[in-house]
Amino acid sequence: MRPKRPILVVLALSALIAVLTAVVAQQALADDSVEGYFSWTRLNPQRNFIPSAHATPKDIYVNDVGAESATSRSFPFPEGSVLVKEVVDEASLSVAMLPSMRKVAGFDPDNNDWQYAMFVRQDDGSFAGEWVGTDHEMHAMCSSCHAGAAESDYAFLNYTGN
Repeated sequence: MRPKRPILVVLALSALIAVLTAVVAQQALADDSVEGYFSWTRLNPQRNFIPSAHATPKDIYVNDVGAESATSRSFPFPEGSVLVKEVVDEASLSVAMLPSMRKVAGFDPDNNDWQYAMFVRQDDGSFAGEWVGTDHEMHAMCSSCHAGAAESDYAFLNYTGN
């Protein structure tokens, strides 16, 4: 009986697509605080499809500063923590946007000092976006949603499998 080679081919192609997606995502990020995010701690064991404000397949990464807090559920996150949600376009299988949050001491005490950004893929493959201030509409939208995760320092961690 022949081995199930088509299954192996599909698995290999899936892994290759995931790696290529991440490599392309690293090109020309608009902000160095999320540069290299793909080498950070990946919080979900596999790409997740849990419905959320960003209802597409996604992977979530945390930098070294926040990794211990995220994985051990020891809150609050320390200053300098950055979380990046890699949102994949289902049609093209490429990274479409990088909703991100970072902990900045004194930035917004009412929301545990989280600052938000949305880096969106441009036609040339680069990402454009910026960290927004507390007076920005996006900050109000993000912080109001993340208030639902106050028990985990405003970071949704239900997708991590821990």
